[in-house]
Amino acid sequence: MIKRLFHAACCCIMRRMTKTLSPPPKLPRVSVPLDAETLAVFQRIGKAANQGTGSAIAEWLKETIEAAEFMASKMEQARAAPKVVIREMHAYALAMADETGQLMRDLAAKGAADRAERRAAPAPARPAADTIPPSCNTGGKLPRANPKQTKGGAS
Repeated sequence: MIKRLFHAACCCIMRRMTKTLSPPPKLPRVSVPLDAETLAVFQRIGKAANQGTGSAIAEWLKETIEAAEFMASKMEQARAAPKVVIREMHAYALAMADETGQLMRDLAAKGAADRAERRAAPAPARPAADTIPPSCNTGGKLPRANPKQTKGGAS
């Protein structure tokens, strides 16, 4: 009985496996000249990601496609109307300077507020000086408050 069920399950699976899959699309290959420094960086990325250098470069380009698209459109616009694009880039740079300046001012104000809060907070209680072991290598042993005195003066 169990053999029949196993055989039926295998046949069912085998029928599903007869479906042919389409081969993965063949990506175009491009030869790109790189200087030694750039190549070394992408070799490090590939080694860290456990992949080849070409795959690391392809993945990097795929992940930064939006920036490349932006640059392509700006370069096309710059060919048609260079003054307009220069004004846009200047406005963009000024806006970035304003934003980073405001961020720096906010961080400075938060830091000043944090320092003022720490100064206003009561200081944590410190242990009494006689409970702190000496900093020498005594194993934490403290001298007794009333050391025993021996008779005869010698110990």
